[in-house]
Amino acid sequence: MHVSAIALVLLSALLHAAWNAQLKSDKDQAQFMSSMSLAVAAISLLCVPLVGLPSLRSWPFIALSGALHILYNFLLLQKYKNADFSSVYPISRGVSPVLVSLGAFLFMRQHLALLSLTGIGLISCGILLQVTVKNKLDLPLTLPAFATGATIATYTVVDTIGVQRSESTASYSVWIFASYLFVPALLRILRFRVHLLDRASMPKAACGGVLSLIAYTVVLWATHSVAVGTVSALRETSVLWAAAIGRVFLGEKLTQRKIGSAVLICCGVILLVSSKTAKGATETSDVQPMAWRRLELQA
Repeated sequence: MHVSAIALVLLSALLHAAWNAQLKSDKDQAQFMSSMSLAVAAISLLCVPLVGLPSLRSWPFIALSGALHILYNFLLLQKYKNADFSSVYPISRGVSPVLVSLGAFLFMRQHLALLSLTGIGLISCGILLQVTVKNKLDLPLTLPAFATGATIATYTVVDTIGVQRSESTASYSVWIFASYLFVPALLRILRFRVHLLDRASMPKAACGGVLSLIAYTVVLWATHSVAVGTVSALRETSVLWAAAIGRVFLGEKLTQRKIGSAVLICCGVILLVSSKTAKGATETSDVQPMAWRRLELQA
């Protein structure tokens, strides 16, 4: 059974919502992003002697993933400019499970059970329900969030393949986050008014960086035992935490629409957890990535 993996992914969802809320609530989001990226890169480089180097086969995936993560951070800045946290956060998190499952099916030969697919559908519908007004999406508001979701889906699939080839989840994750060292310089190049070293923002930003590092490392570890589409969908329950954080800490309204979407999301999670895939009852190629199964056979 994969109960521990599922529980840790749900914890990762809380951590992810927490550091995104930190970014959204900061008065100078660009400076927070710069300080957070510098902090998480420094922490990652300090961990290198402890975790070592991943397999050479994983380095192309690390390079691509690092670039995608940097793009993701810039899209976050655009997404949070003029919108409520509990409105735009769900869009980017909602589209990624569907795209991740499609990518896993096309490139990794992963097949989810019908019950799991239904759960993913409910989660995605519940999230999108939060951001529709009169059956229409506010395109200027949602396009950056949709682009963020597509980026999330892409790096999730890339990392699921890459971490299986790395032979070390911790090492793979550390080297991805080491690429954040380039973010402050890129912000300066793009004419964001940020300081490379800002003592005022560093403590809070460092906390956000640690949350981000832990949250994503947990997700990468979970993909070894639970199908990537399921991991992605469970992680998107972070929108529930986002709604609660937005209401309690950011003063945002908790509307009936948001409550209804939360019910759909919870139903989707229940289906995922109770499905054959989430329980780990199926240990065949229906769930496990082919590359990872080959590694298991060689071990």
